[in-house]
Amino acid sequence: RCFANAFYHLQHFEVSATEEFSRKMLVKTVTGNMLASREQFRAVTRDPRWSSLPVDFIEDTLNYDGMPISSETEVLSLIERWNANADKKKEHIVRLLCCFRPDPQTMQTYKQWLVNMGWLTSDGQVPDVPELMGLRKIISGSGMSNRPPRRNVRQHDALHDEEENDVTFVHYKGSQAVNSGCSFSVGSQQRLVQAEPIRCSGIQRMRVVLSNPRSVLWDPEHEVFVGLSYGEGKYFGYLCSCTTFSGIFSVRALASAAPAPNAPAHLTGSGNKVEFDLALEVQIQRANMVVVCKLSVIFANLTVTEEKFQISYETLQFGPGLSFQVVATGLADDEVDVQLAWVGGGGPSAEADVTTGSANFD
Repeated sequence: RCFANAFYHLQHFEVSATEEFSRKMLVKTVTGNMLASREQFRAVTRDPRWSSLPVDFIEDTLNYDGMPISSETEVLSLIERWNANADKKKEHIVRLLCCFRPDPQTMQTYKQWLVNMGWLTSDGQVPDVPELMGLRKIISGSGMSNRPPRRNVRQHDALHDEEENDVTFVHYKGSQAVNSGCSFSVGSQQRLVQAEPIRCSGIQRMRVVLSNPRSVLWDPEHEVFVGLSYGEGKYFGYLCSCTTFSGIFSVRALASAAPAPNAPAHLTGSGNKVEFDLALEVQIQRANMVVVCKLSVIFANLTVTEEKFQISYETLQFGPGLSFQVVATGLADDEVDVQLAWVGGGGPSAEADVTTGSANFD
């Protein structure tokens, strides 16, 4: 936390620097060598202030050859975090996408990310929008970096590789794990589960994009549960489906302890796509060792609906914990594309220790 504060203070001083050479050296140091450590890099990029940095600063960071990432797909997650409030210009995001260094394995993830954003059609065409003109150069390859992909985390000890699990989701077909990452096509009897459960208090915020680019309109039979599991047959979350009005989707709170979903709240999307944020607040355990959690659906920076639920401290710390989960129903032979990205939190932090003592009023 202290390092993150120092980093953002230096960034503030960079804006105030009047001598150009000194300013450039400061930017080079702050966006380069200061972020060479994985632990320090995570502290800075998971801080809420990451979304307030200017685009020039983010671009220098994402272009750094020594950026401690295990895969180029992390660049997409970093761009999502920067645009956590969905307030960044399209041309700025396209500019940052030029920092991505693809290989045959990550190029498909890159294109799927663009499809989910609505910036690339299923046949590989860029919409005729002025802000996306630079994207055409990227798709053709002329606007993309020719430098080799970065996998610098491999140079660190195995502990850092293990830490990657908290931002990864595992794709299950039945009981068999078939894939991992943050972008998937989910079919019938399949689910996505967070690789490492949440076991500490704090706030996590995840961006969810559900789409079916293979169809013009969302099938009314298709419903997607996005929420949390905390044990065998125990879950709490929201059931997302379309309504009779094209482009209008509903979310209904659904819990394993409830016989039926709650009344729906509504949000807007397109004919075959909806995007929203899911925010989880895990409070510190109470005196009776109960942990109160709050799960909210956020759309356009406004809370559409929120619900509270409780789990035991033993379940959180020593049991299954809390794991984000995505399950699609009513698909038959169809598939739904799911893209997940952390835009706030998303990693373990030191648990707050609450010190207690005898009550002494003398």
